[in-house]
Amino acid sequence: MVDFKGIRSFHSTVCLYMRQFSTCLHYSFLFLMMILCLNAQPIFSNQANVVRSLVIKGNRSFSREQIQNLIQTSVGESYDVEMLKKDSEKITRFLHNKGITYARVTESPKKFEDGVYISIAIDEGIIDAITLSGNTKTKDNVILRELLFQKGDIYVEADKKESERILRQKRYIGAAKIESKWDAELQKVAIHVTVTELFSLTGALDPGINNQSGYFLAQVREANIFGSGQAGQIRYERITEAGEKTRGLFTWKYRMPRLVNSHWNFDSEYVQKREGDSWRVLLERPQYTLKSRWSANFSISELINEVRWYENGEKTDIFEQTLHKTSGNILQYFGDRHHQNYLGFWFDSHRTIYFPIESIRVSDASPSNRNIKRVGITLGRRNVGFHQTRFLRGMGGDEDFLSGSQFHTSLGYASPLYGSERTEYYAAFGVNGGWVSQNRFFGTARITFETSFTNQIERSVLQARSALFFRDVFNTGDIYRVDTGFRENGLFDFQQTFVAQFKSEMQFGWRGESQVVLGSGNGLRGYGLRQFNGEKMMVLSLESRTLCGGDFFRKINDGLTKVSTFFAKPFIKDRIVDLGLILSATVFTDIGYIWDSYNTFDIQEVKSSVGFGLRGSVSQVSDAGIFRIELAFPLDPPLTPPLQPQIFYGVERAF
Repeated sequence: MVDFKGIRSFHSTVCLYMRQFSTCLHYSFLFLMMILCLNAQPIFSNQANVVRSLVIKGNRSFSREQIQNLIQTSVGESYDVEMLKKDSEKITRFLHNKGITYARVTESPKKFEDGVYISIAIDEGIIDAITLSGNTKTKDNVILRELLFQKGDIYVEADKKESERILRQKRYIGAAKIESKWDAELQKVAIHVTVTELFSLTGALDPGINNQSGYFLAQVREANIFGSGQAGQIRYERITEAGEKTRGLFTWKYRMPRLVNSHWNFDSEYVQKREGDSWRVLLERPQYTLKSRWSANFSISELINEVRWYENGEKTDIFEQTLHKTSGNILQYFGDRHHQNYLGFWFDSHRTIYFPIESIRVSDASPSNRNIKRVGITLGRRNVGFHQTRFLRGMGGDEDFLSGSQFHTSLGYASPLYGSERTEYYAAFGVNGGWVSQNRFFGTARITFETSFTNQIERSVLQARSALFFRDVFNTGDIYRVDTGFRENGLFDFQQTFVAQFKSEMQFGWRGESQVVLGSGNGLRGYGLRQFNGEKMMVLSLESRTLCGGDFFRKINDGLTKVSTFFAKPFIKDRIVDLGLILSATVFTDIGYIWDSYNTFDIQEVKSSVGFGLRGSVSQVSDAGIFRIELAFPLDPPLTPPLQPQIFYGVERAF
């Protein structure tokens, strides 16, 4: 039989224990809830002070990670008001140091029960408007296209400085200044560009005619055709000689920058000469800005020239040289504005043909025809910097003195596989740089070495050039600026510059093929144009330049202005033609030496000279050049007595 009594007793016992356990569990739960309630306020308080979200917006120049690494406030950490303000200041300083001048940073923290939500808004300074002044001839879009920024871009100080430099490089612009201003009402940046235009249309006329022979020259050159930035030149030269047929020779040159609104430039020329017609076509994409990642150029030409050979200061042979040349290169740049590495590919094809025209006497001249086609690579590194100055190489206009250093190496190979007359290797190495100290000392140096070889080194050329400028010895400041004219500083205002320049060229393995000459044409003033010849030469020139300013020289320029305005009235109405005449007095000494493989250095063979002169430029005219009148006295002439003066006059490019 089933014991129902026992079952009921067991069931009653279990139920009793269950009720007791339930009661204990109930009271335990109540006790736990009481503890939680007592500690609830501090827990909720800590949660409300934790950064739950951090949003960074408006950063276009730098990534969120770069900005985040600058600050200490982060998600999951406690919110600190003072720390957030310091973080905003750090971001602002960082952007200002990077040239983002008008950057503003605002923080917006919002508190909720579960924590703090932070928004950091960055306004990097957006350009709203760009205005121009000073360009009476040049079209607005011609100037605007040269700027590295446009409406809607972020204003960056480095872009402004480089844009000024790009504008100053234009032959029709003498000075450029870009000013920026924060518009508090629009919360945007306003840009104003001021340029000083140069007279870009120039001409020349030389009607030299007599009954025995005649010469007529007419030339028109325009560096800014119809304000488009394009340049052209037309030249007609007529030569008449007794018993000879009259010859008319034409020259056409045309340059179109920014081809089809791109950064490609097109340059061409066609020149008729007595020897024959020459032409050249160039298509290039320069590294117009240091931010550009690549550059390229391609050219093709056929040039006919007269090559003269000299020995002991006398002309011995004349050859007609025909040079067919095709070349091109592409360079890729890596790095930033100031430190760049570059890698490039290049090709070069040149075919040279010599034809003897006249042989006056026996000489070593024996140039050989060549047909070389090469391909190669270029490797380089450069550290780039610029310093704005004046009157180092030009007169009146702004100059951008390049400081820093550059190293490059090129390796090439010529092979009959692609049309070369023989297998040949080519190597070149170059170093150049410049430096500035306290705006008083300016230095430049350049060394290049190139060689061609097969199983042995055959032809090599070493060139070196260096210059040291020490300026403002008497006075400090700009005596004359293209955009402001002469400064007011008394009747006479002088600025002194001392210049030391050294250059050398050494050829190895070119005997009979090529030669180095020395004379007034390359730095040894007081001697013949090509009085000395050899295979290696060096020249040291010391020069003291006194730039002339003040009221006296300003009045000279004012008189010239009145004369030029009078003659320009039929062509230019209601405009004063200020040519900007700048004068400089010079005192110099030159020391030169030339030798060949058969001679060793002999100090008694060193040639030297002393002299003085006057230089000047009409700085308001595009491509006017620098006219020179110098009287030099040779101290070691081989034939004439010492100190017999030699006069030089002409127009050159460099100061």
